[in-house]
Amino acid sequence: MNNVKRRNHALLTVAALIAATIGASILLQPAAHGEKPSSLRDQVLRHQRLVADCMESRGFDYSVGVARDLIVEEARAAAEAKGGDVKAAVIEATEASRNHASDPNELIVSQLPPERQRAWGDALWGTDESAGCFDSTLQAAARVDLDAGLKRAETIFAQAKSDPSVRTAENEYLACMAAHRHQIRSIDSFYEYVGLQAEKLSTEAGHELSDAAYAHHADCSKPYNERFNDVHRKLLGGK
Repeated sequence: MNNVKRRNHALLTVAALIAATIGASILLQPAAHGEKPSSLRDQVLRHQRLVADCMESRGFDYSVGVARDLIVEEARAAAEAKGGDVKAAVIEATEASRNHASDPNELIVSQLPPERQRAWGDALWGTDESAGCFDSTLQAAARVDLDAGLKRAETIFAQAKSDPSVRTAENEYLACMAAHRHQIRSIDSFYEYVGLQAEKLSTEAGHELSDAAYAHHADCSKPYNERFNDVHRKLLGGK
């Protein structure tokens, strides 16, 4: 799998679990084999732990965590289930999620030399010859057939990416990065861009470039992420 899909997979995991287990509503879902109901967060964290174990077995560090999207969706579902103000709950959770730490694995990868970054990505996402830890553990974590869920999630994700407001937000991201002298063709090509640029430099200079690029990316991508997440939630069935 190429670098373009690295960011996408994190969102698709949550979306696929939603679609496969509970459609467009994030409520409690009965687990397999007569177990007590388990929440979507339980499933996501179960998957994350399996990924971490798999990555460790391949010689790489991987930090377990949940996406900001999940925090907001849980708040929305809780308000909806209790008959509360869903819109207010989403706004409050969105504000709170901004203080939620970004993906710690971005920092892990940014501190690796370029060749190890590629190897880390291959271990997580797989190659044409072998499955990666992310996909190979997804079925076990969900305990349901995810084929239909993944197809629906991919369709919804593509719809969100093509939304006019999201495309405008991406153009604003690209302009922001260009102001920092990073010429990137799309937000999904950021990681590929960093790897290719770092390869042209010495190890020390490559690390310096990566650190600066990741900092600029984190700042420039905030408006885009908020717009994308809002559209994505609505397409999933949120309010």
